[in-house]
Amino acid sequence: MKYVVPTLQNVDGYIFFDKDDIGSERIRAEALQGYASLREAQSWMNIILLDEFISEVAGDDWDVDEPLINQLLSIFQETWSFQIKARFPGVDFSIEKVVDNEYGDIGLRIAQPAPPLPME
Repeated sequence: MKYVVPTLQNVDGYIFFDKDDIGSERIRAEALQGYASLREAQSWMNIILLDEFISEVAGDDWDVDEPLINQLLSIFQETWSFQIKARFPGVDFSIEKVVDNEYGDIGLRIAQPAPPLPME
């Protein structure tokens, strides 16, 4: 359930999930070590896969387009949106559905258009 209300960090103006409570400096280091830019890192590092959680709630026989699945995803989207708006007022962001049918993965990610947040 830690992904229902995840810890968020402002890394040079980009919102990142702090999945392992490592702080913004370590997130920055990992992002720049593995990706060409923070924008690219945000796109990949901010994906939270929720298929295991969904299987616990709905069983293993579900489809990504079922109404129940979309309702579960909307709970995450609403809680994340509330948290982001409270912590970073005025930020422009979206929460996107991410689906990989080949592997059966489904999740969500935070994305921001340029320009990002003011740095903290």
